[in-house]
Amino acid sequence: MASSSQSLMTSLFLFFSLLTLCCYSATIPFKMPTRETAIHFPVRKNDTTRLYYISYEMQGPDQPITTVDALIDLSGPSVWMDCRSYVSSSYKRVSCGSDICKKAYGYSICIECDRLPHPDPKRGCSNTTCAVSGFYDFQQLGVDTLKVLSTDGRSIYYDYEVPKFQFSCSYDDFAIRDLPGDHTKGLVGFARSNISLASQISSKFKLANKFALCIPSTENSLGSIFIGGGPYYMPPRIEDQSLSFVTTPLVVNPVYYDLHHYPIYIDRPSDEHFINVKDIEVRGKRVSFNSSLLSFKKDGSGGTKINIVEPFTRLHSSIYKQLVKDFIKATTKNNIKMVKSVAPFEACFDSKTTPKTITGPAVPDIDIVLEGNNVRFRLYGSSSMVEAKKDVICLAFIDGGELMRTSIVLDRLLEFDLGASKLGFTSSLLVSNTSCSQSRLF
Repeated sequence: MASSSQSLMTSLFLFFSLLTLCCYSATIPFKMPTRETAIHFPVRKNDTTRLYYISYEMQGPDQPITTVDALIDLSGPSVWMDCRSYVSSSYKRVSCGSDICKKAYGYSICIECDRLPHPDPKRGCSNTTCAVSGFYDFQQLGVDTLKVLSTDGRSIYYDYEVPKFQFSCSYDDFAIRDLPGDHTKGLVGFARSNISLASQISSKFKLANKFALCIPSTENSLGSIFIGGGPYYMPPRIEDQSLSFVTTPLVVNPVYYDLHHYPIYIDRPSDEHFINVKDIEVRGKRVSFNSSLLSFKKDGSGGTKINIVEPFTRLHSSIYKQLVKDFIKATTKNNIKMVKSVAPFEACFDSKTTPKTITGPAVPDIDIVLEGNNVRFRLYGSSSMVEAKKDVICLAFIDGGELMRTSIVLDRLLEFDLGASKLGFTSSLLVSNTSCSQSRLF
């Protein structure tokens, strides 16, 4: 957000974990059997950047498969990749002014070719190409065939082809260079737009308009994204995790405003995911701050946005300072020794003096109080603390200044039900003696 009136844009950075599912390798017709309820993508973590990505495959008829490692962005309106290495005779650019372009909220005029230089004019832009917003730039919209895997919530079954899948191409060195992550070459968006990954797949397969995330805790384990709904199973538990969801409304920010877009996009509501946070508590005691920071302002600033393209928890300064003060007070009462801060964290402790529990370090719980009847995100030590160096753990929140967003780390399964406009989530999976960081043999 860009104005000083934006006291707070809360961005929930979510750590989840879910099972890895086994699969058969066979491409079959477009319609799924009734036993298969969703489309599944395994989620990986980059331990260096602490960001999350999936690998997706594009393949036209009689063409080699192109595999793209793409950053997961809950606020991203589309799917895009570095197209300089993408070769497909079936790839087609989308014309500006076409129905597809209009539904994709394409730019109102055709993109200019000097914005998309490429040595091969057949793969580069044309002056009739639809432009959509990518990452720090506008990119040409095209269609080709996406390959996906189906699931019944337990196991992976078959490959399916998604023809005429819409994605955008970047030939811009700056866009790829500035993309967070060590090696990702694209981005998969999960915003409430018509061309997000979830929206397109739900529509193509006539699935429920929902998706679920459970993100791994380490680089060596796999989490999951489910598109189309549950059930969701996580061994050793045998029950469907969706039956234990607590829900809170997903709300719409009436103003579309983002640094990556031109003002022409402000005339419609935001397609990002927001929820209403009422309070923050440390060990049951309210953190004192100006609660108006949690509400939308007339210019669209404020509110609580759910996002994962931030490596650590960021809070507005006034909230951060009070939270740290309250957390230190409550923690040191337990005879946990405070140590010198480790940048960029402020509240750090000697892990040798911190008891261990099934839910991580035994530090005070932090509750995020949400809209609903006693609806809370409870952050245990596994979610609120990070190992900053040997024998030192720190509160994983960062002072984001007066304009920055908030992130909160969670170890649970979340389901974004866009049809019903609600967010469903489980309690900490660790409490149930399970997590998302699991693997099953193929």
